[in-house]
Amino acid sequence: MRRMILAIVVLIILFVPAGCGQETAPDIPAAENGGSEAPVSEGPLMARVDEAPAIDGLTAGYPAEPLEVMGGVIHMAHDGETLYLHFELAVEGWISIGFNRTGGGMDGANMIIGYLDNGSPAYREDLGSGRSHEAVAEGAMQDFYLGYSEGVAIMEFAYPLEFPSGQGYNLDGLDPGQKYTLILAAHNSSQEIDRSHSSRGSAEFTVEP
Repeated sequence: MRRMILAIVVLIILFVPAGCGQETAPDIPAAENGGSEAPVSEGPLMARVDEAPAIDGLTAGYPAEPLEVMGGVIHMAHDGETLYLHFELAVEGWISIGFNRTGGGMDGANMIIGYLDNGSPAYREDLGSGRSHEAVAEGAMQDFYLGYSEGVAIMEFAYPLEFPSGQGYNLDGLDPGQKYTLILAAHNSSQEIDRSHSSRGSAEFTVEP
């Protein structure tokens, strides 16, 4: 009898953990469980706005979530005719941003470079060519801001969605509903824009219809 009771106890001990081990945890959303994020095409937007943001170095007027790249933050918006871009990065040298087709490198990129010219904010509009770039024949900048404070550079500008023709850009402009690539570069300390970048990066975004 004792042997039978002992055998029953052993069976109970073995059965209980086996049953618990078969219980499953509640479903956890992929983003909270180390899963992949949403596809880029559904991600960051150049948001459409009814009222243009002021080009003043502030982020007011940009409703979409910002892009985070190169340790910096980029806000974007457009009103159907003009794009507005605010770029903040922890550097003391020149900073640049360009519009380019995915996978196209710097070649044919429409680039805006912000820097200080004898202490005054300045910019140059360049065309990327291979690993270099040079000033375009005709600029199209509408409004521009550049400021430096406590080791952080802020560049903001207004630029037409339809780019100047005949410059050799990969893009004629940014079409609502389409996805594009930004290329970014900066120098940690130098304001000489012909010096090679200290850092670079890229990010994709969609122009909101």
